[in-house]
Amino acid sequence: MTLRLGRGVAVTALTTLMVAAICPCGAEEQPEPGLVTIKCGGLTAELQRAHAWSLQGIMFEGVEIGTRTGAYGAVACVPAAGGWVGSAHSAGGVERVVDIALIVDGEPVGLEDGAVYACDRAVLVKRSMLDKLQLDATLIFEPEGITENHELTATEDVVVTVLYPFVHCVSAATAEWMAVTTEGEEEAGEFESSDDLQWHEDWEWTAACIPGERTGLLMRITRRPEDAPLLAGYWDRERDHRLYTKLVLDEDPWPEGRRVEAEVVVSCFRAAPGAWQETARERAAELVAGGEPQ
Repeated sequence: MTLRLGRGVAVTALTTLMVAAICPCGAEEQPEPGLVTIKCGGLTAELQRAHAWSLQGIMFEGVEIGTRTGAYGAVACVPAAGGWVGSAHSAGGVERVVDIALIVDGEPVGLEDGAVYACDRAVLVKRSMLDKLQLDATLIFEPEGITENHELTATEDVVVTVLYPFVHCVSAATAEWMAVTTEGEEEAGEFESSDDLQWHEDWEWTAACIPGERTGLLMRITRRPEDAPLLAGYWDRERDHRLYTKLVLDEDPWPEGRRVEAEVVVSCFRAAPGAWQETARERAAELVAGGEPQ
């Protein structure tokens, strides 16, 4: 088997199995400690074995903007399995990594605990199982941001009641957010630790800012599933401002072979408190320059 790494990069099953041997993420065993850090320009991202090598923290120029306060990655609710499965969730079983590879500046590297890779570009590709959903995830790390592509395929008929293709833990220090819809209309608000979560079907991108640190995080949706709406929204919690994307599902079981694909780009930026919205607009425009994430 060859896993697609995006932009013409691929790795054979031999390489992925050699790297996967470091990652015993079976549902019946507790993963060994493992933390890998990737540094691209001012962007630093952490990956954890305990969370099926999903993101578990994002820093920009020394400021923690994506916190270690919960789950990242894809999460699904499968009632027959017991509930939530994926990343930090285990009520419905542990996300089981089948194949995984990390490519740093074009060279395969290991996922040993404590490894730190400073690079211009890194690509993590993994195949894992969320109960009967196969997740093919590709994460591309560059100084401009992190491109996250998730493909989910039903390996047999399965009822999925909720599916979050992407989850990000945005720092609770963020005070304001803004969003732009697919029609170009702007929305904005303040975080109040209200524990509210409002869904928006038409957000094209959204950003939040930590005024005191002059640092912001932006997420742009660059690919939506073809046959189901993709919503976005913040869960305005005291611990973090959890940024979700949610796939609207029908009531019928997913038939074997059904596949959905979605992609987002997460980027960080520095900006003066009074001008961060304009900086966010400029960064959002850069992420689609040339018709695709840069």
